[in-house]
Amino acid sequence: MKDEHKSLLKQVCQHVKPSLYLDYAGFLEDAFQWIKSRSKGYSYLTFAEDLGFSKTNVVHLMIRGKRRLSPKGVDRITDALNIKGGERLYLETLVRYQNARLSTDRELLFSRLMDIKARGLSSSIEQHQLEYYTEWFHPVIRELVGMEGFNPDPHWIVKHIEPRVLPEQARKSMHLLQELNLIRLNPETGKFELTSQHLSTGDEIASHAVVRYHQRTIEIGRESVMNFDHTERNVSAVTISISEDMFEKISEEISAFRKRILELSEQDKAPDRVYQMNIQLFPFTRRPKDKP
Repeated sequence: MKDEHKSLLKQVCQHVKPSLYLDYAGFLEDAFQWIKSRSKGYSYLTFAEDLGFSKTNVVHLMIRGKRRLSPKGVDRITDALNIKGGERLYLETLVRYQNARLSTDRELLFSRLMDIKARGLSSSIEQHQLEYYTEWFHPVIRELVGMEGFNPDPHWIVKHIEPRVLPEQARKSMHLLQELNLIRLNPETGKFELTSQHLSTGDEIASHAVVRYHQRTIEIGRESVMNFDHTERNVSAVTISISEDMFEKISEEISAFRKRILELSEQDKAPDRVYQMNIQLFPFTRRPKDKP
């Protein structure tokens, strides 16, 4: 291995951290591109050899999703790239998460990823932001605060939320919402009120926050079919076959529809209940193989 390559391999994770990813293929690709941009003629074959694999297209196949990364492979990569501590534990857990076949195993491993991620965050605000998306009831309680007759007593809050949460969870949620400046106590009225603050996450936690938020709300949506009468919910589904171009068009329609729903909700002057709307469009079949 060239001395130049050794030096770059040791530097790459200062700029491309594993904990920013929920896909090890994306991490490997960005690590490769970072080195390639600094070493003329650098190839996937050289990258594989530098990582401790044979000088073949093995790493390129991993990046393309055509080959799984094994635990031994993780050890080679972490050693070659000098990945230590929490970042190493994160990458090891990420590989196990992606290789897991059972949904229960994947959920457990994702929770571990979130825990490792939270411990590695340097600022308290980012930790609070990640915590906000970890549980489904934080945005629900925030919406409750903005409704007429809201009572900050945790026991009052839990009586008005379905599915039920614990009073201690409600108390901590109120504290978290204040820490994030999403609600505040009005000193003149002595009542809590919503702020104009919107939660905006940075790249450090964005992907993790979005995935966890959707996981939680989809779970609750599934339970709503059994927990609420059909007169209190509107759940429908349709199965269609479309092209990639049509997928993009439908996605634009969904985006426009979601914005319209937000506009309508803002026009409501007397909301008396909190609703969750999930819009889902996902594939049931795999992408066709690329044509030669």
